[in-house]
Amino acid sequence: MGKHTRIQKPLARTLWEVRQLEQAARRYKVATQMGNQGHAEEGTRQIREWVEAGAIGTVHEIQLWTNRPIWPQAIERPLDEYYTPPWLDWDLWLGSAPARPYHPAYAPFKWRGWWDFGTGALGDIACHSMDASYWVLGLGYPGRIEPESTKLFSESAPACSRITYYFPAKGSRPEVKVVWRDGSLFPTRPKEVADPLAWPFDTSGQMWVGDAGKLVAGIYGEDPRLLDPARQAELTAHPPAQKYARTGGVYAEWIAACKGGPPAGSSFAEHAGPLTEMVLLGNLAVRTAQTLELNPQTGDIMNATIPEEYIKPQYRQGWSL
Repeated sequence: MGKHTRIQKPLARTLWEVRQLEQAARRYKVATQMGNQGHAEEGTRQIREWVEAGAIGTVHEIQLWTNRPIWPQAIERPLDEYYTPPWLDWDLWLGSAPARPYHPAYAPFKWRGWWDFGTGALGDIACHSMDASYWVLGLGYPGRIEPESTKLFSESAPACSRITYYFPAKGSRPEVKVVWRDGSLFPTRPKEVADPLAWPFDTSGQMWVGDAGKLVAGIYGEDPRLLDPARQAELTAHPPAQKYARTGGVYAEWIAACKGGPPAGSSFAEHAGPLTEMVLLGNLAVRTAQTLELNPQTGDIMNATIPEEYIKPQYRQGWSL
């Protein structure tokens, strides 16, 4: 319809749907933006400028963690019956998903943990917390994904998972390992933090590990700092030159793009779509409980057959794309 389009993260539930959005954005040449707001903020730009200035040396590892899920998951489909609230059009809420009776286990808010509606903790948060490393390091597709999780359920995401992505060397960048943790599973306390009770610094966050130091930040890239106080003081006193243009924030950036200005930083085809694809590949590893070997140029899975409905959903009658 030629309308500029903004969609919340992670754009869609499945790889196929995300790719349809990427292709449509190219075809219709409209302004697009995903709602991973940290990409437009100061912290993400600081991280890139600091890393490129060598503040922590060569980065070889990223550690990510979150307290999500903060909704019920790792459960079976409920069988008890409820009346549908009069203010809810349940058939419309279900959309293209398979039909089932209304239940408060799904709505409001609790849909995120169900594979028919959401993408678990990884899809909910990784488009925020993986964004800076994806952009700064040019990660692209991984070559390997190793999943670990608590007990799997057929229709809902596990209670806790650890997913390790391996990104092969690219250009002058060496291989990078990215470790995702959810369910309030936190990475090992770095030696720079003396007090065990001071780690982690927040319920969700990220840590960059380089051969000359470590950097931590919030899940949106906010408030970055080096763990070495002396090096942080030096960086504060003598910051590197600003190489990446600042924006007026995620909404100002979006409005400017709609009015014919520069594309939003997290536009579908150029950034948001490929980032989301990389994220959702992790869910395929978790759901099938196997290490995936991938072609890092195309994202194709080389060593396993994934159920088709995990990649391209079957829409119920009356819905199509």
